[in-house]
Amino acid sequence: MNRYIRLVIAIGALVAYLAALRYVAPPDQPYFILGIGIVALISWLLGSIQGLITTVLLIPLTNLIYQQFPVSASYIHFASSPAYLGLQIIMAMGIGHLRRETKALRKKDQELAETNEQLQGILAKVQELGGVHNMCSGCKKIQDDQGLWQSIDQYLKEHTKMEFSHCICPDCADVFKSRLGQPTSS
Repeated sequence: MNRYIRLVIAIGALVAYLAALRYVAPPDQPYFILGIGIVALISWLLGSIQGLITTVLLIPLTNLIYQQFPVSASYIHFASSPAYLGLQIIMAMGIGHLRRETKALRKKDQELAETNEQLQGILAKVQELGGVHNMCSGCKKIQDDQGLWQSIDQYLKEHTKMEFSHCICPDCADVFKSRLGQPTSS
């Protein structure tokens, strides 16, 4: 939500609270307690500091409104008591902390979603060998997807993470030795 929209909502809520306290709420009821909710809302929308500033401003404004009613004179003491002020401060700090934690979690969640998208893209590019492939029974070349014939080691190197080192197995060594006229190891 845009910062200016949050500011307008916070100011609107504060004005609505003060107007309701002055014109709607019965003076013999402790509706000033709703000020704690206003502090919480402003702390959530704007942060802890703005919630504390609202706390500092709300006490004298509430007292000013309640001084206009003779029935609510006893509430003036409650509305400016250290306990009520403490509740508002705790609310401002607690909700402000929750706001910061929520923003941090949202940021981490967005980073994880972006990383997940990247990994999904990389995983989509990974080719897995499978299916039936044509391979020459004589020279052991394999036919690729474009129909070209290439050596099996080159094909596997291009389509997997395999690397090859060439050598001669004992059976082939015996064949080569017999062709050269040397005695075999069997």
